[in-house]
Amino acid sequence: MKNIFTLCILMLTTLVTAQTEVPSKIEAVKVFKSNAEIKREASFTTKIGRQDIVLTGISTSINPSSLQVMFNNSNTVLISAKYETNYLVSKPNNKEIETLKTQLEALNSNLLWMSHQRNSLLGMEQILNKNQDLGSGNSSFTPQQVLELSNVYRAKYLEIKKELIALETSEKPIRAQAIKLNQQLKELSAEFDKPSGNIVLQIESKQVEKVVLDCKYSVGNVGWEPLYDLRSEGITEKVSLTYKAGIYQNTGLDWNDVTLTISTGNPSQNNDRPILNPLYANIYYQQQFKKEQDAALEEVEVINTAYRQKSNGYVDQSSVSENQLTIDFNILSKRTIVSDGKQNLVALQAFDLNTDYIYHTVPKLDRGAFLLAKITDWSQYNLVSGQANIFFEGAFVGTTFINPEVTAKALLISMGRDNSIIVERTPIKDYRSSKFIGSNTKETIGYDIVVKNKKGTPITIEILDQIPVSKNKNVQVVLEEKGQAEYTEDVGKLLWTLQVGARETVVNSFMYSIKYPKNDTVTGIK
Repeated sequence: MKNIFTLCILMLTTLVTAQTEVPSKIEAVKVFKSNAEIKREASFTTKIGRQDIVLTGISTSINPSSLQVMFNNSNTVLISAKYETNYLVSKPNNKEIETLKTQLEALNSNLLWMSHQRNSLLGMEQILNKNQDLGSGNSSFTPQQVLELSNVYRAKYLEIKKELIALETSEKPIRAQAIKLNQQLKELSAEFDKPSGNIVLQIESKQVEKVVLDCKYSVGNVGWEPLYDLRSEGITEKVSLTYKAGIYQNTGLDWNDVTLTISTGNPSQNNDRPILNPLYANIYYQQQFKKEQDAALEEVEVINTAYRQKSNGYVDQSSVSENQLTIDFNILSKRTIVSDGKQNLVALQAFDLNTDYIYHTVPKLDRGAFLLAKITDWSQYNLVSGQANIFFEGAFVGTTFINPEVTAKALLISMGRDNSIIVERTPIKDYRSSKFIGSNTKETIGYDIVVKNKKGTPITIEILDQIPVSKNKNVQVVLEEKGQAEYTEDVGKLLWTLQVGARETVVNSFMYSIKYPKNDTVTGIK
């Protein structure tokens, strides 16, 4: 019996573990493109033996599998760590909610007072209505007295109605404001009253001592996007680029005075390398389909197993070669980011870019000339694809999209349309001809491209045009004249790079011929 009693005591001691709630604070946040890593710090004094340490006020957006806990003392051992949602946690008063409540109470008091005034006036009106049959069956009232009482009744009745109308007029804006405050209060309360969570740490300590712990975990409902400002004072100046991050978070908890890091990485992306299964081609036979399908599935399973076995030797190499480059921007000053889903702009870096300017035009599609900034050595800036605002010569000229995920040596950024450059593409009538050669028709087509520079400075301009590319052996396309253009035959591209002086006009021409059977109709010749 004594042994059984001792065993029960031991079991109860094991089941009932001391729990201690410990306050913690978010010290640092690393924001990735679509989530964030939170670092919390806490300190407490241990007891001897096994105990539970509970960190309260944890965001419900946590990824529990990402939880990491580190102690500064080797005498304390972490046995387990888990996250649990807490629906009963008491929260401190929210200042914005309390302000709204105070305003709403004042409005409701005014509305209540107006309601009392209305009821009083309506009561007076009811008394007048009940006593309007003056002198009926009562000979004590003379006709003159009845007339005087009627005038009094009329004046009082109109006075009551006037006051009721004034009350209604005063009440409408107050009631409308109360409705708005009520709606805002409901939204804030719903957000504020969301459940939070606890991190429960089961530890064992050999002695009483002060322990400092660091706790890291990932949360969702947070991210950032790159935003750029591109500024240039003219085509002789470098482009200045300001690199900003637009951070948002809706984790349910404000980040107050935290160390902030912006990272271009994305831990949530799939890092598993793709496995290509065999692709089988065979003649379909109805009777044998089921049998061959089963055999094929078995064979694929064997192949998959072989691939899985082989892939073990390439895990490290794949994780290094296939992960995207990650750059971390450590913000020097501490920041506060409120959990409201709104964008918070943080400036990351500023560069003066090595820039060459060139104008570009495709007159077949658009007569405009577009200024391009060619950025060399752009890979050193570790840019991320995103929208950019363009400011040229002190004016906002529009937006563009920066795409650094290209393999070209130079990054092209459109600085906008320049209306001081006029481009025209007109058919050359002397070149345009059509004649029959035996059983074929031969057409000759030519164009003049005119570039007029109205600016007071010389420019360099690229002109892009094209001639047809034949996809049929019976259709022959010949470039008869290209002038100074570079010709790329497989795509039919013509590219001129011209120097045009200040106030100068230049003309370039090209001509091509198309020969095809005279009884056929050919498309895509212009």
